[in-house]
Amino acid sequence: MSRKHKDFLIGAAIGSGSTALAAERGGVDFLLAINAGRLRAMGAPSIACMLPIFDANRLTRAFAEEELLPRCKVPVLLGCAVWDADWDVERLAESVSASGFAGVTNFPSGMHYSRPMQQLLSAAGRGIEAEVALLRAVQDRGMTAMFYCATRMQARLAADAGIDMICLNLGWNVGGMVGHRRRASLEEVASVAREVGRLVKKINPETRFLLEGGPIETAEDLSRVNRLTDIDGYVGGSTFERMPLEASIADQIDRFRHASRSRNARDMQTERLLSWGRQNGFKGRSPALIEFLRKLKLVQESDGPILLIVERGSPEATVLSALQKEKDGSVVGIDVGAEEHPGRARTLLFGHRDTVEKRRPGLADPAVGLLTIRHVNRLPLTVQRRLARALADGAFRAPGTWRRLPVLPRVALIHEQQADQVPGMPISGLDEGLLDIVGGNVLRLPPLRERVEDLFDLLEDRKPSLTRTAFTAAAVQRLSAHAWPGNEAELDAVIGDLSAMARSGPIPEDAVLARLAASDPVSGAAGRVARGGEKERILDALWRNGFNRSRTAESLGMSRKTLYNKIKRYGLSG
Repeated sequence: MSRKHKDFLIGAAIGSGSTALAAERGGVDFLLAINAGRLRAMGAPSIACMLPIFDANRLTRAFAEEELLPRCKVPVLLGCAVWDADWDVERLAESVSASGFAGVTNFPSGMHYSRPMQQLLSAAGRGIEAEVALLRAVQDRGMTAMFYCATRMQARLAADAGIDMICLNLGWNVGGMVGHRRRASLEEVASVAREVGRLVKKINPETRFLLEGGPIETAEDLSRVNRLTDIDGYVGGSTFERMPLEASIADQIDRFRHASRSRNARDMQTERLLSWGRQNGFKGRSPALIEFLRKLKLVQESDGPILLIVERGSPEATVLSALQKEKDGSVVGIDVGAEEHPGRARTLLFGHRDTVEKRRPGLADPAVGLLTIRHVNRLPLTVQRRLARALADGAFRAPGTWRRLPVLPRVALIHEQQADQVPGMPISGLDEGLLDIVGGNVLRLPPLRERVEDLFDLLEDRKPSLTRTAFTAAAVQRLSAHAWPGNEAELDAVIGDLSAMARSGPIPEDAVLARLAASDPVSGAAGRVARGGEKERILDALWRNGFNRSRTAESLGMSRKTLYNKIKRYGLSG
């Protein structure tokens, strides 16, 4: 260990390789391998190191040589006692040097015993004087020595011998689960440290004076002591090893427990959301449906106009009913695409000068709770901009008068999206100003092909006899692989008389194919639709399940082997 002075030394008295590596990453200057640290790692308090339960030198040296020296780059000082039956100071110092340690500290030490016990040890040649002799022998071999002391007299012995570092031990650490109770204040120990430190520096100015133990539990405690007295460093035992470990493990377990509770809470929230969805007519529990219900509930509880994006055949009426549920007024719809002239839709919205006094415009009708406008992008841009202004202002001018009427119902703009249209693409013909008024109240009802996991929930809701077991495995695969371009409307057309067929046994694949062909809203070509739909269905399921074939096969209702063969057939393996 370098003798070059640093501004402030930090030492860590530890008992395991993991703690040593953590201390090294934290920037510790040196490590002390002591039996108290090893016992702390076993769960015992530091004071257990003074009990005759292990051979202290053998216990300490074993873990230090196996766990510290091969891994740690900072200097390691070995804690050595002078109480071995065959103790020999020169042989021990030579052995420590040969093993690769940077130095030695006197631990466990007689300083922890009572004065009468210390006198008995000194009389037997195994007292504080022997510990100083060991450290002097260590220094004579070019290594570093640190002397633990508890009194002025002990510090004087070490300073007279020229020991590199003297660490005043303030007693066993307080704090933590197995720590001692506080007996002295920070100010009291600072006063003692100031007195001992001055003595040490007076005898040998080159000796580094450090503190350890006592009431110093935190960096703030050390900072207070450091302001009251001059010290060259600090050695942390329990403060670096036991107490942070207790706190961090307890906190980490608590965080993991909280994560478990959070997951349970999320599961409960999801179940409540699905229950709310069932009450409003939504069946299933697919991720796409859950996400939609979450957004739907937020939009239902908020104010302002809504943009609902659906595909042909989707249950938009169910969505509108959920939006208006528990609110006053009825749901009234205006279909711009069905009106003979756009002017008719404008009149329904804003009224006409000839009838405004007799019939309230849709936007100002108190009997209307939710006013829906289908194909809103087909309205002339002038009408769309007028609608945007009315929604922004909350009022509009009645035709033929200067009187302003309040906008009373909530407005839902409905856009029918094509099945092959990429979600998120701009809506052709829709005024940007009107879209800005909608803001975040945009709902996209996921098409049935994105909710294929809900298929049999929907079937059973429509026909209780059409459970999954009512179909053969091939029929289940065919239904699951179908693209459902007509969504729930197509599903209603498909099930037809299938429930009657279920009475005579599982419904076969050919019966399903026949129904798909009859209900195909595009071409009636069952084979082409089914085959093309199957490829797209498999590809979509692979994406949704992270390309995990087991989960994909399960979601599609087929075996893993069948899925593998279909992946090869459709060229999806690349």
